[in-house]
Amino acid sequence: MIHPERTPNPAPQAITILNKHPLNDAQCRRCGECCRKGGPALHRQDLGLFSGEKALDLCDVVTLRAGERVYDQVLDRVLPLEAEMLKFKGADGTWACVFLDAEAGDCTLYARRPAECRALFCADTAPLAAMYDKDRLTRRDLLPEGHPVLAVLAEHEALVPPRRMAELADILRTAGPNALGGAEGAEAAAELARMALADRAFRENLATRAHIGQEYHDFFFGRDARALFAAVGLTLREDARTGLRAQLDPLWRG
Repeated sequence: MIHPERTPNPAPQAITILNKHPLNDAQCRRCGECCRKGGPALHRQDLGLFSGEKALDLCDVVTLRAGERVYDQVLDRVLPLEAEMLKFKGADGTWACVFLDAEAGDCTLYARRPAECRALFCADTAPLAAMYDKDRLTRRDLLPEGHPVLAVLAEHEALVPPRRMAELADILRTAGPNALGGAEGAEAAAELARMALADRAFRENLATRAHIGQEYHDFFFGRDARALFAAVGLTLREDARTGLRAQLDPLWRG
């Protein structure tokens, strides 16, 4: 189990939706509905969850990186993130919070639940809106200062930037169905393929050289290239010549 203070040396949507039809209940009924819609983003008030005898494991956290397209609860729009944020992972391939007991509909972390969970009440979402984008945790907050993995994360950010993925997807979309026939479209597709291959290499190195299992990769590197490409209307295919190939998803509706 990896805790932030004991991270091994490297050799290296999905967010809760505000209730638009608030209840008249005077207090939370712990129905689990907000948990099913997505785990909370984490704030500086939540640092204590990752230290001490009952420290949470980083395998339960996913990084959403700057430039990545996510649903903004307050503005009710999908927008690129201005800055990195951390949130609890989803369970079983969904965004339902990993700490939700699906059968009982109850939070298994309720007594120690994060700040957003304490602020959220479906009958009055103003307290959550007030803190929503303030003092969010980042990977640097949970990793020891000067740890070698930070340099690796910085290199990954430079080589696999989510904001650039969206720009390249727009180039392909503007060029139309024959994009790969033109120089600009071909260059955009090649750059996307290089990003995807770089992302794969970083994850493989984290596993083989640093011996950090795949369950931690979403914390260290965020969602993989395949997921990020899908968010901007791209699909990623295996390619015998180039290794990976990016192309427009004809069913995507942005």
